[in-house]
Amino acid sequence: MGELSITRRELLGCCAASLLAPVLTRASNDGAEIGELQLTVVDDDATWYGTFQNHNQKVVWNEYGIFMTHLRRRNKAYTAQRWRLSWSRDGGKTFHTLIEATHATNPPVLETDANGVLYLARADFLDGNAYLYRLEPPSYNRPQVTPIPGAAAGKYSMHLDPERELLYFFAHNGRFSVLKLDGQVVHSLRLLRSGRYAALMYPFLSLGDDGTLYASWITQQHGRYCYRAVHVMKSPDGGRTWQTLDGKTLQPPVVADDSGPTQRLSKDGELLDHSWLFGCWPRHGKLHVVYSTFPAPRNSGIWPAERLRYVCLDANSGEVVREQEGERLVGGRVGLNKWNGFLASRRNDPQAPLYVTAADDERIAAVWTECGSQWHQAARSRRRFSHCYSISGCRELTPDGWVLGAFTDVPKSDDIFVRCTVYFFRLRACSPALTMPPASTRVP
Repeated sequence: MGELSITRRELLGCCAASLLAPVLTRASNDGAEIGELQLTVVDDDATWYGTFQNHNQKVVWNEYGIFMTHLRRRNKAYTAQRWRLSWSRDGGKTFHTLIEATHATNPPVLETDANGVLYLARADFLDGNAYLYRLEPPSYNRPQVTPIPGAAAGKYSMHLDPERELLYFFAHNGRFSVLKLDGQVVHSLRLLRSGRYAALMYPFLSLGDDGTLYASWITQQHGRYCYRAVHVMKSPDGGRTWQTLDGKTLQPPVVADDSGPTQRLSKDGELLDHSWLFGCWPRHGKLHVVYSTFPAPRNSGIWPAERLRYVCLDANSGEVVREQEGERLVGGRVGLNKWNGFLASRRNDPQAPLYVTAADDERIAAVWTECGSQWHQAARSRRRFSHCYSISGCRELTPDGWVLGAFTDVPKSDDIFVRCTVYFFRLRACSPALTMPPASTRVP
């Protein structure tokens, strides 16, 4: 691991290219306000896969600032990926480098706790393990690094459980690990295995306000490039035991595809199409899910238009309570029509709206809802980018109502090593359900 301080060139780049640029649209046709969206260039010389994995939380905030990770370089064999952990202490206007290192990994995932401790996890494809970095405030300059045995895989998710004081790490090789906050592994098992039709791909973790842990994932069809379906299951006891949504006991390793017992969230008619999970948000006995679906490219190689679907399920029965679908989830003039994005809200605030952030014709955009019955416009950039790739962000809203995220702007090119730009963004939607806290609690 290499730990570097910010260079003069990086500092000048932050001051010049990375000045926070507000992009503000004020009124819609119905007179409603659209919130502010602000952009910062974090790296203008990054790889195509800079923010790879939209389900992987690579942006977090705490009282000491905003933190994000991204990939700067990669080699063809995926054995030498240069990644960076960056820190902003001015609300995202500028970032400086905390760690820059090269490993056989994808962009690390982040968590932070109420004490400001930062948790970073990455894979290592060469030795087969993942690694947890624990960084203490206020300097964050001496990480404690511990291995997560057997957990290396290209796609992974992590979630902090503050009540149990545990970390959960779920990799797409099927390995699920439970760690103490000091990195000690207390429980590890092969949670999922391939099924008759498809294998596990892109695992996702979410935690309900009642402490129920949900594991959801996309499957990859055998022998064909197609993300076949979206599935979910739950654990009432911090990953010790697992159940279907209606409470039936599951015995790991559980079959990951639709030949197994877990609930499939995508429809029968979508099994030959790509289904891409934005996220699952559990709240008050309900599970809110957003995913996109679109026909897999045929011989022409043309990617047809995506269709987004929102579904709300009873978390104790799996029955659908409400669903909406169409080419766009629309609120006012803002609609979402791209296949990667994320969900954000407040886990322990019953009044907080749910935000869905993705793209609207290559503009960063967001809509919000209180219960899923109606969607409202949140924000949309005036600027249209070349290609908004892997729009990912922090699942928790800041105390003063900002959604934080990142994405990679990819030029129109067939060269996967083309020079790309990684952006940090923040948006504040005009939601009547959000109240402003005292200034002392706001993110610096």
